[in-house]
Amino acid sequence: MLLKDFWEWSKGSRDQFKLEERLVNAVGILSTCTLFVFILYNLFAVVLPGLALATTITLFVQLFLFYQSRFKRRFKLARIGFTIFSYVFLAVNYYQGSGINGPVLFSFSVILIIILVINKKNHYLYLLIHCALIAALFSYEYTYGVVDVYNSKLERFVDVACICGIMLSLTFLLIKLVLKSFNRERRLANERAAQLAILHQENTRLFSIISHDLRTPLNHIKGYLEMLNCKLLTENDRNMLELQLLELTNGTSDFLANLLSWSKSQLEGAKVQLMNVEVDSLIESVLCTIHPLAAQKNITIKKEFTANQFVADTEMIKMVLRNLLSNAVKYSDIGGDIIIKSKELNGRMILSIKDFGVGIPSEKESSIFTSQVSSSLGTMKEPGVGLGLVLCADFVKLQNGEIWFNSETDQGSTFYLSFPIQLS
Repeated sequence: MLLKDFWEWSKGSRDQFKLEERLVNAVGILSTCTLFVFILYNLFAVVLPGLALATTITLFVQLFLFYQSRFKRRFKLARIGFTIFSYVFLAVNYYQGSGINGPVLFSFSVILIIILVINKKNHYLYLLIHCALIAALFSYEYTYGVVDVYNSKLERFVDVACICGIMLSLTFLLIKLVLKSFNRERRLANERAAQLAILHQENTRLFSIISHDLRTPLNHIKGYLEMLNCKLLTENDRNMLELQLLELTNGTSDFLANLLSWSKSQLEGAKVQLMNVEVDSLIESVLCTIHPLAAQKNITIKKEFTANQFVADTEMIKMVLRNLLSNAVKYSDIGGDIIIKSKELNGRMILSIKDFGVGIPSEKESSIFTSQVSSSLGTMKEPGVGLGLVLCADFVKLQNGEIWFNSETDQGSTFYLSFPIQLS
């Protein structure tokens, strides 16, 4: 676990570094560890102090470059420095390690992969430099010769086998790192794309809702004023139209309140102030705005409280209850009942609002708390937009609460709220 934490710290977090920057940091720490292994190998396995000294110098250079990329964010310096010193390191090791008969040629392919990974551009140039360096070293060895460090075929065999194993392990780790980073970035990109698609759909629907539900009452008011100006209305017609316009205006006012609250919570982040709330006083304050709506349909609201305290944000829970009770009235039949209950269960307060109205169609149940649901008319043709339940779900979640429902078509619906009883 400590090794994994150190590895993640060495690369840097995704919040601080881009993918290509984390790869530079990762290559830096991998190269440092590999060089340290080479120092021990050259000192104690093949006993080549000259190569050990050259590797030690390269190690300190690599540590400096890693420091520059990880802590100073000088990634260009780290890339150029690693590339240059890699070529110098390969040339020295080739000369000091028996040239074509030694194991250094295995390192060329690994170094090329690393250089291509950390450099986004000029890949063909680095390939050309690689090939030119190898050709130059071959030519130098053919003309002047190199240092022969082997006393027997066994020494050469063991040295080549060990270096080959180290290089293959480093190649495996590097490719696995690149693939893992790429797959993670691709997954995050797909998730962001999916979230943006959902956000686009919600914005499209939201603007459609705003366009429709603001234009409708304004058109009615405009038509009423035009008829009033032309003196085409009788007293009874005017009274009827004024009542209808009042209902439309009240509905539009509720819609705007929900819309502004939801938009503010989405844009600014809702600020929650949790405190102890009394159920009876809370319900009474909300019913003051609900009773006139219920009276129009001769609906009786009953209360059955066995638990009277829970923890919530007072203003948020009021808005949630206003929406739930307004919906209960909206979808109840004339002369029906609404029952509000509270009880304690497993250290939480369960508040339920039950109506005996039209219920929720089964095809809408899965999307009832999302902006994808389309609202239906109430039992007296009351309009709605479906945004209230979205707001309820968001606000209940912010208060460490839960919301769910049971419903049967033509039998009514029951919405449940669950909140902690005590502040944690």
